[in-house]
Amino acid sequence: MDFLLTPYLVAGICAALVVACSFKLLRRPNLDHIPVVGHSSLLASYWFTKGLEVDHTDRFVQEGYDKYKSGAFRVASLTHWVVYLHRSHLQDVAMTPEDHLSFNHAADNAFRTEYTFGLNINDDYHLPLIRLTLSRNLPVLYADLRDEIVAACNEYLDLKHNEWKTISAVQATLKIASRASNRILVGLPLCRDSDWLDMNINLPRAVVDEARFLRLFPSFMVPLVAKFVTNLSERTRLGFAFLGPVIKERLQHMEAEGTDWDNKPNDFLQWCMDSKEETSLTSLTRRIIAINFAGIHTTSNTFSEALLNLAENPQYAQALREEVEAVVSNYGWTKEALSKMRKVDSFLKETQRFEGLSVLGLSRKAMSDITLADGTFIPQGTFLAFPAHAMHHDDAVYENPNVFKPFRFADMRNKEFEGSRHQMVAITPDLLSFGLGRHTCPGRFFAATVLKTMLAHIVMSYDVKRGNDESRPNTLHVGRAIVPNPTAKVMFRRREE
Repeated sequence: MDFLLTPYLVAGICAALVVACSFKLLRRPNLDHIPVVGHSSLLASYWFTKGLEVDHTDRFVQEGYDKYKSGAFRVASLTHWVVYLHRSHLQDVAMTPEDHLSFNHAADNAFRTEYTFGLNINDDYHLPLIRLTLSRNLPVLYADLRDEIVAACNEYLDLKHNEWKTISAVQATLKIASRASNRILVGLPLCRDSDWLDMNINLPRAVVDEARFLRLFPSFMVPLVAKFVTNLSERTRLGFAFLGPVIKERLQHMEAEGTDWDNKPNDFLQWCMDSKEETSLTSLTRRIIAINFAGIHTTSNTFSEALLNLAENPQYAQALREEVEAVVSNYGWTKEALSKMRKVDSFLKETQRFEGLSVLGLSRKAMSDITLADGTFIPQGTFLAFPAHAMHHDDAVYENPNVFKPFRFADMRNKEFEGSRHQMVAITPDLLSFGLGRHTCPGRFFAATVLKTMLAHIVMSYDVKRGNDESRPNTLHVGRAIVPNPTAKVMFRRREE
């Protein structure tokens, strides 16, 4: 019986896809007035991509940026057009209200959060907790954060005396970044539970695949399709198996002792519970999983590239080391000390500029018809973005943009005395790593603290170099995403005290 049903099931799925794609094509906004770069239609994009198992989004966006320096252009994705705008529109788009140009709806299109995480895109009470409570608590939590980074490096690098050891840059940084983030998110001992960490580390691939499939269908079909293609119930069950006992124990303290008790945890999970915004333990579990998804891989990808840059250019390690030694001798290992490490900050910011995490930045969906300052008409339903990677490599903005200059931003700060606009966490139109305007990354201060602590600890505790006779594998461009090559290896040796 199962064998007989299989052809019908396959035929049904194919028919549904044909109907879905046809419906989406009929309902797409009219963008005939905006020039096309790359494939001439969405269907051509789909079949070309499927046939060659390759996505040329990065090449097409760079081509459009070079060709249409002062205007808009569009590039086909699998399910819709993306209109890329000139940098002159940055401030206008960044400050436009959410009900006209929506960040949330663009993000939901990318990840289908209601069906992959079980969260409503407008239910974002956690954002002020990240932006304000977490940022303000960083000086207090810094000792715990650094303790976790040191412990994770000792465990995962596991180096013996004077031994050079070859390690996967991506895997090592994923584990270390996950431990560091979860020390602040959920605290000890869960932040060291390997099964909990593995669940969160492996989550993005599943979520991205599920969301990509759901994007093929019009909105009225998504709830039904999601029941068959997403694994939300299972990841919620697994997440609750880890978080449930922790949450229940804390609830018992809250019921018995009120808002304060001896050894009350000071972490993100507790701040969520204190806010009393969650309606259920299930939704709290899903929120912690979603925040892990948003934070771990962006942090680890940036640090993987920074580590590869350091291994490729070991001559810069001594300058970084001397800066860290001088600062720590005066300020100790503190959050304040990190603010004095200009070269460490610059090395990481230059890594963001040079490599980046995405081809695009400032994604938005037009919720109504919009006319830009130069007269460009953007119809309702259009997806907008800026060609961030191309902008970061524009010689009109940066001198020698295709050369990795680790102390580029430190030199800028020194020329301008303090030059706070060149700090890693600064928000400027010249670097879109953390966004711009209304929807700047709320966790950028935390991310920068983790990244700077990791780099400072690495240069003080280890020698790092590229493998003997090995060239650095190219960074991968997967659609719009930019990710470190998983085959990249780095050699470590513990430094003598």
